[in-house]
Amino acid sequence: MKKNRVFSLKFKADAVQRMQAGESPSALSRTLKVRRKLLYEWRDRVLAGQPLRSAGRPKKGPAAEPAPDDTVARVKELEELVGQLTMENRFFKGALRRIKELRQQNNESGAVASSRRSKR
Repeated sequence: MKKNRVFSLKFKADAVQRMQAGESPSALSRTLKVRRKLLYEWRDRVLAGQPLRSAGRPKKGPAAEPAPDDTVARVKELEELVGQLTMENRFFKGALRRIKELRQQNNESGAVASSRRSKR
């Protein structure tokens, strides 16, 4: 009987970030020993603006004083927003890095500038 693996939110976020950085999903799947389907599901959730979820039931901890429903819902909403913004931030940092690299390559290769010279 095969036991299902549980992946942490950090593991999922790192995998999605690597996919968005251009790493091959097939190679990433083999490296991380995760089904490609899962990688695509995680990526699709991030692109749809949905937070990544941890699998399984939450662990039972010491009994804590219950917070009002409004507070719990608000904290959950804010945690999801932080996760989403973190993923977007990582994505855009990677995109900016790639753009800068491409610009440097174009400048070094002696490529023609993208705009024409103005006539005076």
